[in-house]
Amino acid sequence: MTDRPDDTATPRDADELAGAVSDLGDTDTDRLEAVREHNDSLEERLPSDDELPRTHGSPEQG
Repeated sequence: MTDRPDDTATPRDADELAGAVSDLGDTDTDRLEAVREHNDSLEERLPSDDELPRTHGSPEQG
């Protein structure tokens, strides 16, 4: 989508945001579809509950 890293401290200006959105497609429908596909891709890569590290004791310990 953009070459800009997500952890940039400076907020994006309107021109930069408009440019990033226009890169997603020619129409609003195309852009929404691109975002939906990106979100689906992220969801597929989420770890399951069994794959998450435990940060506290077991549920039985309270």
